[in-house]
Amino acid sequence: MRSHEERVTETKRCIAKIEQEKRLRHNMVTMASAVAACLVLLIGASFAMPGIAASIQAGNYAGFETAASMYGGGAALGYIVIGLLAFLLGVCVTVLCFRLRQMSREDGQDKESEDAHGAD
Repeated sequence: MRSHEERVTETKRCIAKIEQEKRLRHNMVTMASAVAACLVLLIGASFAMPGIAASIQAGNYAGFETAASMYGGGAALGYIVIGLLAFLLGVCVTVLCFRLRQMSREDGQDKESEDAHGAD
């Protein structure tokens, strides 16, 4: 038969475990939704970019302002913008995943520390 303190300690440990599982599940859902949102944004922008690039009006020089550059066609500029957007979204997702993983590691270290010192 357990003493009152042992029951309280076990209850607190069980509650902490359930809360940690909820936080982990929440972090995974957040990470998955962020990745899905970035993919949807990137795919939507890639479908919209050719139309946007084609609708850009030429200046007073009738299209000669980019005649000597690699941006001479409107489609090339659109692909460059999509590439930069994909890169930036990739950086954002990487930073988000890194932060979530770091938070879960900190939670794990807190749990180990709590287990070593006992629940209050």
